[in-house]
Amino acid sequence: MGAVVANRQVWVRSGVLAGAVPLLAELGVDADALAADCGLDPEALAQADLPVPGAAVVAFFENAAERSGCEDFGLRLSARQDLSILGPLWMTMRSAMTVRDALQVLAQFFVVHTRGAMVGLEAQADGSLLVSYALSAGVSPRDRQTVELGLALLCQEMRLHCGAGWMPRAALFTHGRPAGLVSHRRVFGPTLQFDQERNAVWIGRESLDVRLSGHSVPTHAMLKKVLVGRLDSATAVAAKVEGAMRALMPFADCSREQVARLAQLSQRTLQRRLAEAGTSFQELRDQVRADIALKYLRQSSLQAAQIAEILGYSEPAAFTRAFRRQHGMTPSAARRGKGP
Repeated sequence: MGAVVANRQVWVRSGVLAGAVPLLAELGVDADALAADCGLDPEALAQADLPVPGAAVVAFFENAAERSGCEDFGLRLSARQDLSILGPLWMTMRSAMTVRDALQVLAQFFVVHTRGAMVGLEAQADGSLLVSYALSAGVSPRDRQTVELGLALLCQEMRLHCGAGWMPRAALFTHGRPAGLVSHRRVFGPTLQFDQERNAVWIGRESLDVRLSGHSVPTHAMLKKVLVGRLDSATAVAAKVEGAMRALMPFADCSREQVARLAQLSQRTLQRRLAEAGTSFQELRDQVRADIALKYLRQSSLQAAQIAEILGYSEPAAFTRAFRRQHGMTPSAARRGKGP
């Protein structure tokens, strides 16, 4: 497999940039110049429905944090947005019966909003859920601001339904511990875990059972039908399979059998749908593993040997060889910030 490069064919609505211009102005950053430097049409900062490259949006958020010297840029931006940026998907969530139902809609149809990221639901033994959020393989090796923004928006939505004082049981991040945690504690509460195997918030069963005030059976059915009509089955299955790989990879070898079982697909259907989406099981697994490895090296404080163990390599040397083959550089070079 050759070097992994950014997937520039992923698109997202420009509405995800809402609130960025005034925030950047307050922080002394020229939003138009920043957008141009990141490959974004500055017009996207003023219009909500333009298709924009996902990789450029991620770069915009990361560079905004660097230029402003504001490491909690994504969290600050979340105070100026809400999940209405998801359009019909958000409306469908709001018309669901319970919080749990709304989250299931979010996970199932997020691929309609963008192919550049995934929302996953991992049921826990006590009935609670880990709601995970990750960029798709190849979008960007730096994603801290995008991830923190997305999880913060989810927590804001939860507070609308469960009360202003609601907090998740815990918030998990793959990146390392920031220098300051004031904003994180304000948004996510006191239980913060960094250098983790996924980005996620942990939601208790009592919160999942809360009924939504906007619930409407006919409205929900109508809106869900619209989303189903926009769902590309092959793309949706590829996203589902990638999500299953990300859930399994820190704990198992991600065999085709295991992934198919977690994705609730037969192995034959899995292979056929991935082929229709223009990929294969092995290719996607290699991309996911390479993507996770690069993000750990760039954003966490985990040592290369720890990363190798998490990703299932037999020894650090095997990890180094695979990483060089996939990214065209050594893990140590990636940690120093060379490459993409």
